[in-house]
Amino acid sequence: MVQVSANQRFLRTDTGEPFFYLADTAWELFHRLTYDQASYYLADRAEKGFTVIQAVVLAELDGLRTPNAHGDVPFDDLAQCTPNAGYFAHVDAVIAKANQLGVYMALLPTWGDKWNKKWGEGPEIFTPENAFGYGQWLGQRYRDADIIWVLGGDRPIETPRHQAIVEAMAAGVRDGDGGRHLCTFHPQ
Repeated sequence: MVQVSANQRFLRTDTGEPFFYLADTAWELFHRLTYDQASYYLADRAEKGFTVIQAVVLAELDGLRTPNAHGDVPFDDLAQCTPNAGYFAHVDAVIAKANQLGVYMALLPTWGDKWNKKWGEGPEIFTPENAFGYGQWLGQRYRDADIIWVLGGDRPIETPRHQAIVEAMAAGVRDGDGGRHLCTFHPQ
C-alpha cells in the first residue's frame, strides 16, 4: 500500500520504498475497454514506467445506462444501486492485472455527475443516505488491492447535500477498507 512518509514529505510503499506518483488517466478504462484491450494498455503503461492509472468505476459518459465492452451495466437495479456481478468482475480483473504489473489504480468510486449533475449524463443516484453503503461495499471489495481512493470526480461541492454525500462515501470507503489506502479528492 502507498502511504505518506513519517515526515509527511513524500509517499512510500508499506515496505518503506519511495513511491513516485506518475499517472496516466484512463477514466473510461472499465467502461469502454474489453479485458484484453485493458491488459494491452496496462502493459504498455507499465513498460513506460507509469506507477498509477487513474480510472473511474462509474464512468462519466453514460456509465450507468450504456453497457461496458462486455455488455454489463454497473447496477442490476439502478434505483437501489444493486451491483451487477458481471460488471464488477471486469473491474476486479482489470485492477488485478494492473497490480500484477506493479501499477496502482487511482480509483474513483463514481464520476461527479452521479451526485452533482451540473453537466453530463448523470443521473444523480447518490444521496447522503446511500453513499456510505456504496463506499463501504467498494472499500471491502478492494481492501487488499493496490489502489488509491479518489473521491469527487470533477465536480465542485456546492451545497451541504453535496458535502454530506462526499463525506458519507469517504466514510464508507474508510470503513470498508479499514483505512488501509490513501484517499484524496478530485475537484473541478
